[in-house]
Amino acid sequence: MKKRHIAMAGWGTWWHVFPIKSLIEHIYKNPEYSQKITKIIWFGQKNSLEKEVFDQLKKAYPSIYFQNIVSGKYRRETWFSSRLKNVRDVFKFVFGIFQSIFYIIVHRVDVVFCKWWYVALPVVFAAKLLRKKIVVHESDVRSGLVNKIAARYADRVFTGFDWVLPKSTTVGQILSDEIIAKQSIKNPPKSRDFSQENIDLTVHEQLFYSDPSKTHLLVMWWSQWSKRLYQDLQNTIISNPEVFKNYEIFVVLWKENTQLKEIFEKIKNIHTFDFLSQSEMGILLKHCDISLTRAGTTSLAEQKLYNLKIVMVPIPWTHDQYDNAKYYVEHYDDILLDSKDLEYKNNMLKIFDEYKSFKKSEVNVDILSEISKAKDMIVGELIC
Repeated sequence: MKKRHIAMAGWGTWWHVFPIKSLIEHIYKNPEYSQKITKIIWFGQKNSLEKEVFDQLKKAYPSIYFQNIVSGKYRRETWFSSRLKNVRDVFKFVFGIFQSIFYIIVHRVDVVFCKWWYVALPVVFAAKLLRKKIVVHESDVRSGLVNKIAARYADRVFTGFDWVLPKSTTVGQILSDEIIAKQSIKNPPKSRDFSQENIDLTVHEQLFYSDPSKTHLLVMWWSQWSKRLYQDLQNTIISNPEVFKNYEIFVVLWKENTQLKEIFEKIKNIHTFDFLSQSEMGILLKHCDISLTRAGTTSLAEQKLYNLKIVMVPIPWTHDQYDNAKYYVEHYDDILLDSKDLEYKNNMLKIFDEYKSFKKSEVNVDILSEISKAKDMIVGELIC
């Protein structure tokens, strides 16, 4: 059987880049897959998150390559400036198709995997023109424009939810093995003074066990778009200590919101982290009961692996996160907290007053097997 040359096309947030990273790792960790592949080419843009993630992967897997291309983006806004950019980006998009044709030929690509967003579309069009196999995965409850278009030309379409795209197969989300929590320590020390220690996995576990009787709340809103949400949470906690004294609160600020760390750290029962790896996040998910988060599907699926009660605050200007949140409300009885609502802060306070004694039930599933199912189906299609 001929060994395959696979192209990965995807761009965007962590929760869209990480699935491609996870697929690549899954291929190379399984000899039955890796022996059928000569190389993998990741199409993306320079100075991007996908390039940063690729550079980390390249150290472990030398037979992967990154190919920078340009692409146009379609803007739905009616502003004159947006329309001018749309006209300009038509030319960028066409140029990206020619770039993709050239690189698909140079790298002798056999199959293209399309994950998400506009940088992937020129690669899909080029693959179709060159009669290469196309595989698409759509994460959200309602498909974005790029995957709607890509699915029309795809040989196989996978989705995270039922009835998202025509003739698709539902496989769930593409999750990383690294999200599996490591073994907890048996007798963690009771001291909460970690000022002289580095924050590492062991320290995370020590923190979680410092007061196991309390409800453990995980807060992670990601990007700079969430600064106001973190500030609202700070003010709500400070103004209502009686409600939040029953919580151990773990706040992941990420790099864009670290300026808020000093205020959070003045509150006794809050632990803050600038950044967490996926393995560290797995420990958080294992030991927390409730999460306060956005509504990206990869992140929500990771939280459901550990049976968290999820309070979702969708990004206000995107339809997909609202649709995702509504699905989780309907199917898992999770909670949608709308930041556009004038009563947003009062609603948040009511939720955490109601759930201040909440403890999740433990999950009894083989998480590694659950994670592997979707990746096995997708990789099987890429190499056949």
